[in-house]
Amino acid sequence: MTKSEVLKSISKEMDLTISETEELYDSLVDGMNILLSNNVGFTLPGVGSFTTELRDSHKSYNPHYEQMMLIPPKKVVHFSQSSTLKEEINRGDDE
Repeated sequence: MTKSEVLKSISKEMDLTISETEELYDSLVDGMNILLSNNVGFTLPGVGSFTTELRDSHKSYNPHYEQMMLIPPKKVVHFSQSSTLKEEINRGDDE
């Protein structure tokens, strides 16, 4: 689903204009990005939890150059789905 499809669906469901919906959507995404970039984890009830972790540097083989290379440390985002979401997803398979 594309962003425009998501916005259309939400705006129809909430009886808002596309521009109002996009403003809300962008605010939510910006807030999530700010929290995660500052290493602050958070939970969206009914969806799941988002946390960040610093992945250590490590060696990896580069097949193009046929040599080992050092991958620098970097932050990664982890998502853990809520039990509510997991149940909803699995219920959809039974129907």
